[in-house]
Amino acid sequence: MLNIKFNDTTKPTHNERILLNTNDFDTVETFKSIRTNIRFSLPKSDGGKVICVTSSFPGEGKTTTVINLAITHAQMGAKVILVDCDLRKSTIHKYLKLKRQEGVTDIVCGFAELENAIQKNVQPNFDVLTAGEIPPNPAELLETDAFAELLEGLKAKYDYVFIDTPPAPIVTDTVLITRHCTGAIVVVKENVTTYDLLDETMSTLKKASAKVIGIIMLGVTSKEKKNRYYKNKSSYYTYGYAQSVDNNK
Repeated sequence: MLNIKFNDTTKPTHNERILLNTNDFDTVETFKSIRTNIRFSLPKSDGGKVICVTSSFPGEGKTTTVINLAITHAQMGAKVILVDCDLRKSTIHKYLKLKRQEGVTDIVCGFAELENAIQKNVQPNFDVLTAGEIPPNPAELLETDAFAELLEGLKAKYDYVFIDTPPAPIVTDTVLITRHCTGAIVVVKENVTTYDLLDETMSTLKKASAKVIGIIMLGVTSKEKKNRYYKNKSSYYTYGYAQSVDNNK
């Protein structure tokens, strides 16, 4: 399990949790290490790799995590796009201080062209596609051929497509999105995510035949990170190894 600690006592803003040149060395290196694990966890593919990031409950840090994962992959020279598919409560544009312009919903409904909706070079090699207008029927849109064609188009253009999704157990949206993904990552948070919630999340993804390539834990203290593993009959609790990121440096 990849464990990442953010110091919540300082109440950092959204933007302060996004990787910048001013971040401390340990934070940057930990995300680079996670990047390496992701690259080795995915099969070789002629097309782009599509990775969705989800959680069990709102407020566990999945959005900042998926943004940072996209940034670190772009920093190694890969062509990366981040797609906001949390169509019910989109926040990518707020975190990155972007305009909420035409996005996923507008493209799927035929109101916008993909090339015009992509916000390019947010950082070097890093593009963003926002969610667009909040629709009354998110799940129905995600089941359409138009959504599948959107992701296929992005796979052809980019090395990595990172997708922010809603918490998996709450709505069906994430299950629908995983059908088009190479792998899924689950974000959990110490003292927030319960065993029951994580069990429900993993069961939901398993039923969808999603390939879970890892779990990232936020909020682990330096003392807790050493030999820190969930003890449970289910093997997914012991994925990977323990790491932490301390933003208090």
